[in-house]
Amino acid sequence: MSVSDNWQRQQDEIVALQAIFGESAVEMCETAGPQRSFVLHAPLDMCEARASIHIYLPETYPSADPPIFEWIGAYDSNADSVVDRPGYVIPRRQLVLSKDMCGDIENELRRAWMEDMCCDVVIFTWITWLDTYLTELWPRPAAPIPLPRDDSNSASSVPAASKCTEPIHATHVDSPLADALVRESAPNIFTGTALEMKKSVFVAHVAQVYSGEDVQAVRDELMRDKKIAQATHNILAYRIRLDNGSICQDNDDDGETAAGKRLGHLLQLVEAENVVVVVTRWFGGTHLGPDRFKLINNAARQALEAGGFIDDQAKSTTSKKTNRK
Repeated sequence: MSVSDNWQRQQDEIVALQAIFGESAVEMCETAGPQRSFVLHAPLDMCEARASIHIYLPETYPSADPPIFEWIGAYDSNADSVVDRPGYVIPRRQLVLSKDMCGDIENELRRAWMEDMCCDVVIFTWITWLDTYLTELWPRPAAPIPLPRDDSNSASSVPAASKCTEPIHATHVDSPLADALVRESAPNIFTGTALEMKKSVFVAHVAQVYSGEDVQAVRDELMRDKKIAQATHNILAYRIRLDNGSICQDNDDDGETAAGKRLGHLLQLVEAENVVVVVTRWFGGTHLGPDRFKLINNAARQALEAGGFIDDQAKSTTSKKTNRK
C-alpha cells in the first residue's frame, strides 16, 4: 500500500470516528512531520466514563505499522451530567491506568491491528475492547451522597409514594426475633434455573413487591442464605406501579458495573410491574467480558417467565423488539 493509500485510509477512519462519536470527539493536532495525530475523546459506555487518548498515526499506518497511543486521562460521565440532583453530591472515581494495564492495552492494540484487522484501520475495534477491559478493573460509579437536611425536610414530610425511590441497602440484624419478623413479612421468592459459563454461575430470584419496604424485605431474606450473601455480586432491579399511576424503579449493580441498569432495562422491555429481580453471580475465575451481561439478563428473563411474572403479550412484544434489531 502506498503512502497516499495509507493517508486515505487514515482519513476514512477519522471521518468514521467522527460519525460514531461526534465531530467534537476527534481533536486534530498540528504535527511537524508527516505523521498525523489527534486526541480522541471516546465514551466508554460500559464503564460510564469518557477517556481522552492521544492517537499518533505513522505514515506507514495501517499497512505496515499500528497506531501509537498516549493515555491522557478519563473521568466519570455522571460527573458532568446535566441532570441536576438537588441535595446530592456525586463522588468522582479514580480512573487511572497502572503500568501493567498500559502494557496490556498496548499489546492488544498491536494484536488487534495485526490479527483481527489484518493490518488495516483498528482504532474503533480497539476502543470497543478497551471499554470491556476497563470495566473489569475500574471501580463502579459511586452512588450519589445525600447532603444533610434541615428538620423541615425530614422523612415525615415526604409523600408516601415517593419513599419507594430511596436507595435500597442491604441490612441484617442478627437476632432470632428479627429473623422471624422478616421471614413473616417477606414476599414469596421464586428462584430460577442456574446458568453457567466457564465455572461462573448465575441464578435469578424474583418476587412480587408493592413498596420499597417489600424490596428491602426480599433482599434481606436472600442475604440470610450464606451462599447468596457470599456471592461475588447480587445485582438488583425493581419496577413498581404506584397508586397515582406512575412507575417507581431503581437498580443496584453491587459491583458489576452497568449490570443493574441493564437489568432495569429488561424489566421495562418485558413491561414487568410490581416485581423485583435479584441475579446472583458466583465468579468462576475467568473473566467473561460482555457475555456476563447476556447471562445476567437471560437468567432474569427465564425466572420472570417461569415464575409467571410476565404475561404472554409482554413476551411477544419483547421478542418482536429483539427481532427488529
